[in-house]
Amino acid sequence: LQTFPQTFRRQAQAFWLALALTVVGAIFGAGAVALDPEAKEVLMPFDHLRGGPSERVAREQENRGKELSDRKARFSGMLMTHNTQVTLTAMALGMSWGIGTLVIIFSNGVMLGAVVVDYLLDGQATFLFGWLLPHGVVEIPAILVGGQAGFVLAGALLGRGQRVRLAARLRAAAPDVVTLCLGAALMLVWAGLVEAFFSQYHEPVLPYALKISFGLMEFVALTWYLFRSGLAGGKPASGAAKIS
Repeated sequence: LQTFPQTFRRQAQAFWLALALTVVGAIFGAGAVALDPEAKEVLMPFDHLRGGPSERVAREQENRGKELSDRKARFSGMLMTHNTQVTLTAMALGMSWGIGTLVIIFSNGVMLGAVVVDYLLDGQATFLFGWLLPHGVVEIPAILVGGQAGFVLAGALLGRGQRVRLAARLRAAAPDVVTLCLGAALMLVWAGLVEAFFSQYHEPVLPYALKISFGLMEFVALTWYLFRSGLAGGKPASGAAKIS
């Protein structure tokens, strides 16, 4: 309730950089699919996203979650593992002076923008938000926090404006990098559970209004947690590395 949100706020500049890259990537991906629908064959990461959104919606609503009835735990574990790998990769690529982190965060935004505009253009906005919001409002920020950790690491490597040796800069940044990664991993555990046990069930099993409302409540709670939790717990530790 204190260490992770305090660390997040202390390194907020790196988070805003990751968010900006995601937004730019999303705009690029959305524009590519809007101008050339065939581009989604290249941009979409999973086979079930490459077909027509209307076809998927009809299939999902008819299926009523039966395909997941006997494998929700395995599916949830797969989601957690995949998303954690992406997040930790974004952090580890900070060792490339941030270039690798920039690429993976931007490409993640491209895929997100491509998916969103594909469903919107096909008139499936309600399905999109009912499917994406419950887990996405936690999963996407978690990946951004992984990018944030990567940029903090890159800032320590570059040492811009810092008159200390590389080893000292890395030692100073290490606690914040580890805290951000562990916090992101816990967020992804929650997102994986929600996606497997909640997001994949659609009308008539679960009303879209309920799923969208749940996602919005999660977003409000997460925003409060990251930006307000721990404010009464004392000042952040001094000497922490900041990206510059």
